[in-house]
Amino acid sequence: MKEIIFKNNDSEVLIDSNLSYYLFSKFFMYFLEDDSISKKYIISENKIQDLNNILENYLNEILRKWYKEPDEKELQKYSTRFEKIKFNTKIYKVNYRMSEIGRLVFLVYNLLKMLNDSYINRENLSIIIKDCQ
Repeated sequence: MKEIIFKNNDSEVLIDSNLSYYLFSKFFMYFLEDDSISKKYIISENKIQDLNNILENYLNEILRKWYKEPDEKELQKYSTRFEKIKFNTKIYKVNYRMSEIGRLVFLVYNLLKMLNDSYINRENLSIIIKDCQ
């Protein structure tokens, strides 16, 4: 699978090969025009908004289908496993350490924040796609 790195002037997000598997079908297929080992894309301001819309729809779909509110006992016992995210005026408590869905939600949420920051600051965004060995 592929490893993907998002970079702007302020931050960097690394998507490992396990989580990139879930994103390729929704987000990255149009980047893969040929089979070269390494690719780097510069996404401009107008394309950032398109990518943001795709990811927002994907996050909505994930949360609608698979999100389950953790019970209070679990939150108290394992509080460090959970992160609160605010998306579409609702607060979700996602287990980003022990749950694949939680890790994916947390990743997409952070990518959305990075895209918004890049758009607001009128920065370009670099996306680097690498094959993993």
